[in-house]
Amino acid sequence: MTRLLFPGRSEENPCHVESAELVVGIASLNEADSIHHPTAMADEGLRRFFQEKKSVIINCDNASPDLTREAFLQVPTETPKIYLSTPEGISGKGNNLLNLFQRSLELGAKGIVVVDADVQSITPEWISNLGHPLFNGYDFVAPVYVRHRHEWTISNNIVYPMTRCLYGRRVREPMGGDFAISEHLVNMLIDQPWEEHATGFGVNTWITTLAVLSGLPTCQSFLGGPRVHKAKDPPSHLLPMFSDNCGVLFSMMETHRDQWNDVRWSKPIPIFGLDEDPIVKPKEMHLSPRDSLEGFKKGFLRFEDVWKHILHQDVFMKIWEIQDLSLETFEFPHLLWALTLYDYAVAFRRETIPREICLESLMPLYFGRVCSGARSTESMDVRQVEVFIEEQCKVFEETKPWLTRMWH
Repeated sequence: MTRLLFPGRSEENPCHVESAELVVGIASLNEADSIHHPTAMADEGLRRFFQEKKSVIINCDNASPDLTREAFLQVPTETPKIYLSTPEGISGKGNNLLNLFQRSLELGAKGIVVVDADVQSITPEWISNLGHPLFNGYDFVAPVYVRHRHEWTISNNIVYPMTRCLYGRRVREPMGGDFAISEHLVNMLIDQPWEEHATGFGVNTWITTLAVLSGLPTCQSFLGGPRVHKAKDPPSHLLPMFSDNCGVLFSMMETHRDQWNDVRWSKPIPIFGLDEDPIVKPKEMHLSPRDSLEGFKKGFLRFEDVWKHILHQDVFMKIWEIQDLSLETFEFPHLLWALTLYDYAVAFRRETIPREICLESLMPLYFGRVCSGARSTESMDVRQVEVFIEEQCKVFEETKPWLTRMWH
């Protein structure tokens, strides 16, 4: 029996489940209106593709006050269900998953598939595509989605190129909310110190990075069409999501510096199922390059002194030059962006300014990069955008010596 990490956690186990070989965990916070669909799809996926496995569906919740518990337990399923919650006052997706991992080990689970409660595009095949590699020698299965060019800009511009050049493995969706993990890796994760940013929105980046660093067999699984989830309020979610993921990224660089210092180039990771389904065109999304540029320019007015302190003089001068460009001529090049992030990683490590201010001041620069990317990819299709992102990642790898030199 593992130690109880959350004294006072609550649980409802109406089917009295005492053991399970495979767990599907559904992470939630106030998802009463959306949890029915992923629960039903998980049940169908387990019945169709894992009949030989003793399975359970666990809703790992944050004591949601909106009747998420009732909505989950009322979904008609053949697979038994457990409702699990952190104590009131303990929130964050990372805490949800830590609670889920501990309970899964108590049940003796060999594998866990994790999906978000608000995902609307999930199909039974997702459970199969994520779960089967766990029983075929893999310890971590990351998702691959079809993304619109305006979607997941934090991952595309920061987390993916940085984790790829640092640790040398090309996990395309390091922030992916739907993944699968083995008992072996779960035991390793529970024994790690979960820093603050990993208990919130940064948990997926944290898990992916540790999976890569562990050296355990890792793969990716194509989940078919675009990932569709419930729209959230951007102003209230963007800063915490941005800060948590960048905070995890920079903190792990310090903790694991000996493991990335000598990595020079990246290697691909197997992707299963990519050739089985046609590439579905994602739904059109709207992103205003003008608004992003305005956020960048406002950031210059607010954080100019901070940027001077953090950025190398040559990098700051290039930022100063582009901040006066119009939308029609604005460009934040790959090289300048890579050097900017490297300077921020070093500043975060040295704590020359408070880390909270460091992360907050990076966001307007990110807005500038988003504006530039939106303009550059305006007429591109899905495959062409991937080529654009690939070119960006190559620049990060080529300029990594700048980072190692500044770091030391």
